[in-house]
Amino acid sequence: MSITTPALTSANINQDNMFKIGAVSRITNIPVDTLRIWERRYSVVVPFRSENSDRLYQTEDINRLTLLKMLVDRGHSIGSVARLENGKLIERLEIHDKKNINNSDNNATYKSISVAVIGDVLPLQIQHTQINNSSFTFSGLYRTEADFYESNQNSELDILVLEYPAIQGDHIENISTLFKKSGAKKLVLIYGFTNSAAKALLNKTNYLYLHAPVTVDHLQSELLHIIKNDNLIKTPSNRFELDGKAPLRTYSNNQLIKLSSASATIKCECPQHLSSMILKLIQFEVYSAECIERYKKDAELHALLGNLTGHARSIMEQALTKVIEAEGISIK
Repeated sequence: MSITTPALTSANINQDNMFKIGAVSRITNIPVDTLRIWERRYSVVVPFRSENSDRLYQTEDINRLTLLKMLVDRGHSIGSVARLENGKLIERLEIHDKKNINNSDNNATYKSISVAVIGDVLPLQIQHTQINNSSFTFSGLYRTEADFYESNQNSELDILVLEYPAIQGDHIENISTLFKKSGAKKLVLIYGFTNSAAKALLNKTNYLYLHAPVTVDHLQSELLHIIKNDNLIKTPSNRFELDGKAPLRTYSNNQLIKLSSASATIKCECPQHLSSMILKLIQFEVYSAECIERYKKDAELHALLGNLTGHARSIMEQALTKVIEAEGISIK
């Protein structure tokens, strides 16, 4: 199969919205050599070429590469997914997510800044990255606005993050309506493309708008900046609201396993003990979720047990975070 590389001209593409291969590598966490191999062997994307023959990628290319990277990280071979359309890639990721007890509609209930994200790719990136930050919590990660409305009716929200592939002038009113209905104090808008008319309308708002693609690290920095500058920091509560849904997980299994062995390099054995306890609690959360499906008669009881275990896991995660910060342990 021969690959035809599109010619880059002012008529067919705006070079200001293109990214070189080094930037794409940093955003997607895919090594440059791997990107070249994936393109040559599997035609996963077809970048444009500049007059100097540099590869130039569009936002859509980066979104597709991100989806492929996430599936490869979860055990799929690149050859088995390279030819799939983006919709099929997302379906496969959702199958993985359904097996995880911490689905994206969980709502954080302890007194930290609550952040909800709506979008096609960014929620999947966040769920896969497992951000560890005690200043804010992702209370919900949603694919569509309908999912958000259905799951977020009674939740207190501080920051809403919206991911749009393109924004036209007539989208602004809908965005403003969604922001008001959400009850959030701040809005972060991430867009792929827009025009001067829409930009003029956005300039009249106090929204923070960022040109996509945005890495998870970049988003985290922007959220911390908002929390600090807008004085959103809340007074910690000594009481956990156990009636609410348990928070999303803070640490991935790989991170916890790594922390279990950290005691070999530091004197303190707390990381090992805490991470082991958290892994046990996660196992019971998964077990409870399975019992809900298998034993319909006691489904309500198992749901309660799983949710309370999730709260216990969240408390232990906060303790582990304190130890990591005190010991200067890296989990990257």
